Amino acid sequence: MRILLAEDDPNISIIAKISLEKLGGFDVTVVSDGEAALNEALTQKYDLILLDEMMPKMNGLRVCQEYKARCPSPKPVIFLSAKSQESDIREFTDNGTGFIPKPFDPRKLPEQIAALLKGVA
Repeated sequence: MRILLAEDDPNISIIAKISLEKLGGFDVTVVSDGEAALNEALTQKYDLILLDEMMPKMNGLRVCQEYKARCPSPKPVIFLSAKSQESDIREFTDNGTGFIPKPFDPRKLPEQIAALLKGVA
């Protein structure tokens, strides 16, 4: 499975990438801002998009909305965010496939993604 990870914190992106590649067996591409995430999602083939909400240039919700509006058959989008108010979570689940709160347990990240994707199938 190819995953696009949009995360502006280099420490978090390294931890998530290692977790997803080593434990999940996924192929992960990392971008560090919203504009790059949208461009990558629209021009390359991914099976899943993991989006941070608070990123430079464009936030995750806007990336998700633009991606879904412009992509004829959008892939699942999971938000990875420290924002965890009920209203934030509702926005994430209304716009995407699910939400994983930060800080996350790197040992469980691939399992959390698999569980969210099962709800889509």
